[in-house]
Formats: sequence, C-alpha cells, structure tokens
Amino acid sequence: MIMRLRQPLSALLLAVLLPASGCTSLTDEERQWLTDRVRQQLVFVEGGTFRMGDVGHTDAEGYVSYFTGDSDTHPVHEVTLDSFSIQKYETTYAEFDLYSKAMGEEVIAANRRHLKHRQPEYAAWGMTWHQARGYCQWLGSLLDLPMDLPTEAQWEYAARSRGLAVAHATDNGDIEYGRNYRDPRIIDHEMPPGSWPPNPLGLYDMTGNVSEWVLDWYAPYTPDPKTNPTGPAEGYEKVT
Repeated sequence: MIMRLRQPLSALLLAVLLPASGCTSLTDEERQWLTDRVRQQLVFVEGGTFRMGDVGHTDAEGYVSYFTGDSDTHPVHEVTLDSFSIQKYETTYAEFDLYSKAMGEEVIAANRRHLKHRQPEYAAWGMTWHQARGYCQWLGSLLDLPMDLPTEAQWEYAARSRGLAVAHATDNGDIEYGRNYRDPRIIDHEMPPGSWPPNPLGLYDMTGNVSEWVLDWYAPYTPDPKTNPTGPAEGYEKVT
C-alpha cells in the first residue's frame, strides 16, 4: 500500500550534519563503480499535474472507496511537478557503505532481525534522515548533478507512475504474493532491490521491501493546489 508514514527526528541526529573527522578517500575503482552504477539507474520522470493523496477507486456508479482511509492522506489536492530523475532501485549496502567510508563514519547497522541480511546486494536499512540526504548530496557532488532526497510529492508521483489512481506501486497496481510481491509465508525478510517486477514507470520496490526517506517535514495536507511543493519549513517528524 502506498501509505504516508512519519518518523520522529531527535535533535541529537543533527550531529550528523557536522563535518566528519577522519574522512577517507575512495579508490578510483570504487568511485568509478558507484558513479557508473548510479548513472545507469536514473529514470527520467516527465513532469505533470496529478491529484496527490488517497484518490481511491471510483466504481461504475460513481461511488468512491478509499484505499487507506487514513485522515492524513486527505484532502486530495492538485500538485504540479517539473520533470526530474529518480533512481530505479533502492540503495544497497554496497553503495551506502562507500559513503560511510568516504565520510569516515561507522557503517550503518541493521537491527537484529535484519542483521543476517546485511549483505552488499540487499537494500540498505537503518540510516537516519540526515545520512540519507547526505548520501544523495554526496552522490550529486561525485556526478556533478543536483541530487537530493525526493520530495514527498515527487515520490508519490513516481510511485504511482505519474499519478495513476492505484493503491500499490506494483506492475499492475495490485498485490499478487509470490509474483509481484514477496509471499510472507515463504519469505519473512527484505530482498535485494529488483527482486519483483517494477511499476509501469520502471521503478522497483516503491511498494514493499524497505521504506524510503523523503525530503519533507510532516504536515497535514491542505486543499490548495501546489507547484513543486517541498513541505513546511520546519517540523518534528519527517515523512517516509
């Protein structure tokens, strides 16, 4: 389900923004591998206008049934976005560990349940919002491109393949266990990115696997149309 979740941020995490001591340079091979990999994974998303929020499903008689019923996914409101590009796979440990190395930081740790799947090809899990944003901006500096976390609007627009009225960001908008989504009766853990079919836009794991941080502070929706929204200027929780 495409759901709007929020995570609290502790003031202690602001320490992540300070310059790291003991920064380490990547080898030429590591830098080339990462930049080539990211360039190949960028998917162009043509901008447009869509209805953001829980648009629900309208039946033949005009009755609307909502996907989640969550109050903070309403009111549905019109959003217009410029074109952008987004990475089609979730970031792996192999990729994120190079950022940790370059910053001279300890590698991120998964919790006990995830620990046995902390393998290079698995989706990275456990970074703070500041680390996630720092990684994006650091990648941008390596690629000489303006890179950042996607805004909530960009993430939803991309997950819903430019605003389609779907509940799930799968290949057909539905969950089919074992075909386009992991079957929890068989697999009780995350999988390497790209294990299941992409959405129509060519993006993987926008529903399922691990959650993704976005740029915005959390705030209730308003009905006002918006262009390239980035969320409120301050707050206490970030959106995933």
